[in-house]
Amino acid sequence: MLDPTATYRTSQVVSASRAGQIVLLYQGAIRFGAQHLAWLERHEIERAHRSSIRCQEIVTALRGSLDLSAGPIAIQLDQLYDYVLRRLVAGNVSKDPKPTEDALKVLRGLLDAWQELASRPASAIAEAAPELEPVPSLRAPMPVGSLVGAGSYAGSARR
Repeated sequence: MLDPTATYRTSQVVSASRAGQIVLLYQGAIRFGAQHLAWLERHEIERAHRSSIRCQEIVTALRGSLDLSAGPIAIQLDQLYDYVLRRLVAGNVSKDPKPTEDALKVLRGLLDAWQELASRPASAIAEAAPELEPVPSLRAPMPVGSLVGAGSYAGSARR
């Protein structure tokens, strides 16, 4: 079945700056994490699992985009992503919402920071975060739209 929003999402991602693409990935991760919690609440365990896995995939892509040799910001982000992934896995395995809520709290804080960064001119972004590589999944054949999903806006992901 053809997704009518796929073209829009693809053009949104392709036309976004590097920081804008990262913002879209955070929004998608938050959306899927919030879905995980909603499915858990409804006792839809398989759907909760799928949403958690999608969230984990996005955080893994964000983590893979870091150039750890570039400096302390990248190393700190790597440690945060590691924490978020561990909490997402714990929430998925235990079916307890608390670990996923912990992960979402960190992701929302990072999203706020990236939205601030994305609102700046490109030269200011390169100066502020030179250690960040373009997200590998954005260059892969899999469209980012399939990573972040339809309607991946921060407002729709907040509980």
